[in-house]
Amino acid sequence: MKAVVMAGGKGTRLRPLTCDTPKPLVPLCGKPVLEYIFDLLIRNGVQEACVTLGYLGHKIEERYADGKYKSLQVTFSREDTPLGTAGSVRAAAKDWQEPFFVVSGDAVCDFELEKVMLYHKAAHSKITIVGCCVEDPREYGLIEKDDAGNVLRFIEKPAWGQATTDLANTGIYIIEPECLQQIPENTPYDFARELFPKLLRQKGSLHCYHAEGYWCDIGDVYAYLQCQQDLLQGKIRFPLKKAADGIFVQDTLPAGSYSLVPPVYIGSQVDIADGAEIGPGAVVDAQCIVGAGARVRKSVMLPRSVVYAGACVQESVLCSGAVLQEKACMYEQTVLGADSIVGACASICPHVRIWPEKQIDANSTVRENVRYQNISKNYFGDGGISDSVELTAQTCVALGAAIGSIPQCKKAGVGFDGSNYAGMMLSALQAGMLSAGSHVWSFGECFEAQLSYCTAFCGLSVGVFCVGGEHPQIRICGENGLSVPRFLEREMEDRMRKGEYNRCSVEHCRDIADMRSIRLMYGRELMRQAPFGLRGMEAAVQCANGQISMLMEDTLLKLGCLQKNDLLFRISPDGTRTEAVTVSGTYSHEKLLAVCCLCAFRSGMDVALPYDAPMALDALAQQHGRTVHRYLSDPADTADAAARHLSAKQIFLRDGLYMTVRVLSIMHERGLSVENLCAELPEFFVERKTFSVSFSPAKLHTLFGKQDDTSAVREGVSLEKNGGRLLITPMRSGHALRVTAEANSMEAAAEMCSGFERILAEIEKKQK
Repeated sequence: MKAVVMAGGKGTRLRPLTCDTPKPLVPLCGKPVLEYIFDLLIRNGVQEACVTLGYLGHKIEERYADGKYKSLQVTFSREDTPLGTAGSVRAAAKDWQEPFFVVSGDAVCDFELEKVMLYHKAAHSKITIVGCCVEDPREYGLIEKDDAGNVLRFIEKPAWGQATTDLANTGIYIIEPECLQQIPENTPYDFARELFPKLLRQKGSLHCYHAEGYWCDIGDVYAYLQCQQDLLQGKIRFPLKKAADGIFVQDTLPAGSYSLVPPVYIGSQVDIADGAEIGPGAVVDAQCIVGAGARVRKSVMLPRSVVYAGACVQESVLCSGAVLQEKACMYEQTVLGADSIVGACASICPHVRIWPEKQIDANSTVRENVRYQNISKNYFGDGGISDSVELTAQTCVALGAAIGSIPQCKKAGVGFDGSNYAGMMLSALQAGMLSAGSHVWSFGECFEAQLSYCTAFCGLSVGVFCVGGEHPQIRICGENGLSVPRFLEREMEDRMRKGEYNRCSVEHCRDIADMRSIRLMYGRELMRQAPFGLRGMEAAVQCANGQISMLMEDTLLKLGCLQKNDLLFRISPDGTRTEAVTVSGTYSHEKLLAVCCLCAFRSGMDVALPYDAPMALDALAQQHGRTVHRYLSDPADTADAAARHLSAKQIFLRDGLYMTVRVLSIMHERGLSVENLCAELPEFFVERKTFSVSFSPAKLHTLFGKQDDTSAVREGVSLEKNGGRLLITPMRSGHALRVTAEANSMEAAAEMCSGFERILAEIEKKQK
């Protein structure tokens, strides 16, 4: 058997560990990742491996220059220009005539690959993908398959809302040689983005084997540290040489009066001084030095690194030749680059990265990456950017620079709520955007729904709104004023974590464009929602946002609507929702949305709605021969692009101010009250609740079974219950679920929520 090992990646998320070392050669307990892969192949009967080379590929080639590793014949495939995952495999295996393995060169696993080959042949598959269950699926490409193993769908690095499976693509495949002909020669081509979707349309061509065993994609520092902990704890079937229980060595233990707390690994020619404490979970590689009284816990010291007397290393990595001087400390998930020196009594705060060959002064405290700013890993929460990061001026500058560095976001709209703190955040954001060469269009003081309109009207790819007050927030909308796709969020977060921003030259730094006049267009378009005016109508508006109250009062006055509280519209402070209150009761935002939709259907229009909008509207559309197109709150791909495009033309369906005027216009034209209009609708009621959970949202599909909605555009888990619908959508944090119950009575909807709460309590009890 043969295998292609893909080893051309740059390993950017592992930097500075990979600044001078290709990711496949990064050591795990004294042995490169690549050799664990070679050992796996040998154990499963593979005789020949071709390694694809890219970043620092010459170092891999030099290490195996004799073309052998144990019994494995090793050859290399070099790319003059990057060919993508599929393109590089075609170049490496172009002359092979039998099915072969493809293995990622930066992951460790102990799967029984021989069993995968037997499955592949029995299934008569063209390509078999090895899948493995993961705890947090958001960092992986996910696979949906049927009971026979046929691949049904791929979901690429989703948010919790679309992570309805925990079966991850491990990057291990078996490929029939005939499939190589479907890959263009000498052209960049990707498995996940191009070849797999193509084969997905050919039923029976693509299968998934659900493997049992250990698998770890060493994508970042946390995974790198965790994989070595797993090795030390025996979770992987790769035995290490033992000196005693839980104490592993390359040769023998050094002499001295020190403490080893299992599990630990000690390489060859290591020097440990008296009183030092190594472990638990420590890896001390070849030729390292640990001084008297030093402590190394859950950390990795790569060859020739030094920890001086009294220093402390906690859950961190010292790269080759790095030095931590007397009484200096490194805390959780910090990385000290190769040949860098941290001075005595210095302190390196958690998550800091120090690039190779840097000098850190004694007694200093390093809170940010050296040369790059330290950034929080997860910025986006359900309320925008606020949940996981303090919105300081520095953070706002970094966010602005990250947005401005993304090609799709070169023109960005900004606005704020008028508060002083939001104004400060806005100034910092604009500075960051300008520093990256971005065009900044400022809409000034406005409200969120207004910024969404301005973003759509001006054709911008991104709009940023700053909120002050007790809990400052930054809310970002994307193209057409809708939510930002997950891939853009990821790029913003990635740039902020790495501190990788574009920098414009002095002569190319732009001015801020004053676009406040566009807000007048919002007001004019608001007036057009009632083309025949509202003369003779009586209504009032209530809103905690003074801007919205003033704008609505002025608009209704110009349209001829008298101010009277018998019909009161209550609009949310951000301007996105509205409800009507009369003497006969309250009519929810969903009811008013349905009134607007019914009017659109009767006019021969389709509508675009968010995924969690009532399903009753789909039945209403069908009665009139129309369609409801749904878009997602956090899409992983462009499956909802058509709905998003349509939504840009129907702002009255997602703007509370526009919806209020539109409903009044319908009442005026038809001579009906809100009660009469709502009486024309089918009976439906919606109840929304949020529940905290301790289990991974990726388990929803196993806990609640197959969902009823099998469309390509979907979010969360949708279940039919007693004639109603229960939509379970994970929050962005992954620690809570938003539940939307829809039924033909308020009591039934409330009971569905209560029933779900009881089920959830049972699940939580079993989890404990």
